[in-house]
Amino acid sequence: MRPEILLIPCLLLIWSAAVWDLRSRRIPNRLVMAGAAMGILLQVVVAGPGGALAAITGLLVGLAILLPGYLIGFTGAGDAKLMAAVGTFLGPLGVLQAALASILVGGLIALGFAFSALIFRQSISPWHRYGLMFKTLTVTGKPLYIAPEEGEVMGKKFPFAVSIAIGTTGWMIWQWPLA
Repeated sequence: MRPEILLIPCLLLIWSAAVWDLRSRRIPNRLVMAGAAMGILLQVVVAGPGGALAAITGLLVGLAILLPGYLIGFTGAGDAKLMAAVGTFLGPLGVLQAALASILVGGLIALGFAFSALIFRQSISPWHRYGLMFKTLTVTGKPLYIAPEEGEVMGKKFPFAVSIAIGTTGWMIWQWPLA
């Protein structure tokens, strides 16, 4: 059996989670747990006991990658659990690469939000705050964090499951060409 059998269930998981996150800003635990269980089961079917080890290790790596972001408050717990579930399908190296792609996508989305504040004056722009933090760093050599103001575009949370879905899908296409 070929590892491509892991692609469709993983894609269904991440895109279902992205839709849930867009609609309610939450990722249901049942969805993530079912996805993780399916990933472990499919890994066992594809690769036997070695697949189970890859799935469990992938789960731990996926969780470890986004757990610091959750602890700091940059991502939600559902995002960390979703990346852990993705790890059961992709294994440790795959989830590491997919997570890095997802973080890159999330950064690009965040930059899009920041630049939208320059174009659309509907919300407070973060650029003055960023400039002050940068100036403080260059003058004193010490970093300074200034929290976003109420109504600032960067103070709004965006559904990171969308970044996970886009980044992981992109990684899958790059890794496993469909042709």
